[in-house]
Amino acid sequence: MTELKKLPDFQQVTIHGRIAYIEKAVHEGKEFLAVTLMHTINENTDVRVKFNNSNGLLTAFINGNLVVGQELTIGGTIKGIRSFYMKDDVLTPLKNPEFQVRVISYAYGAKPKAMATVAEEALAV
Repeated sequence: MTELKKLPDFQQVTIHGRIAYIEKAVHEGKEFLAVTLMHTINENTDVRVKFNNSNGLLTAFINGNLVVGQELTIGGTIKGIRSFYMKDDVLTPLKNPEFQVRVISYAYGAKPKAMATVAEEALAV
């Protein structure tokens, strides 16, 4: 008897947001970058997009070219969605649902301006 295997539907997503969290990590001797991106779906709904990267984004982070608050556009496929977590044996909703994404492509965006630069621009106007 043949067992049927459930395969995912074809999908390709592009998500633009700002980096909320970024950390270099090591697992089983391999270095990678853990990234959380903030993305607003509409005026009432924000999500966090989580992914790991061990190539270009890791290099950019090590060189100081990737920072929290920077815009980032990613393309890839959704691996999972999480809306709840366990806290003291109680199912608790997350403040913002999470997408776990397998990133295939990315494009860097604007870095956040330093507060001194923003203040200087405000005074110049």
